Amino acid sequence: MDSFLPSALRRQRNQRHLTLDDVSAMTSMSPQHLSEIESGKRDPRLSSIERMADALGLALLLVPEHMAPDIRRYIATNGRVFVAPTHSTALNSPSQDSAP
Repeated sequence: MDSFLPSALRRQRNQRHLTLDDVSAMTSMSPQHLSEIESGKRDPRLSSIERMADALGLALLLVPEHMAPDIRRYIATNGRVFVAPTHSTALNSPSQDSAP
């Protein structure tokens, strides 16, 4: 599996000082199965990722691919940088000519 997901799940589990056995008990998934997901040897189902995220206190978000680079940058900088698309501002801002 060529993804950031396996290492992110392992990192989150370790930051919470949880063992594979701990997460296994919370997800009803075997420690071996969890280990294979974290090592990238097994391509998990979405339902497995959701169960692991829930056990780790994480929210799982699916975003349009074109937004992913900006969101990853925002996360990587701990919220210090966010670049919003300029076209959305023009589309969503009310016209100054219209009066209520």
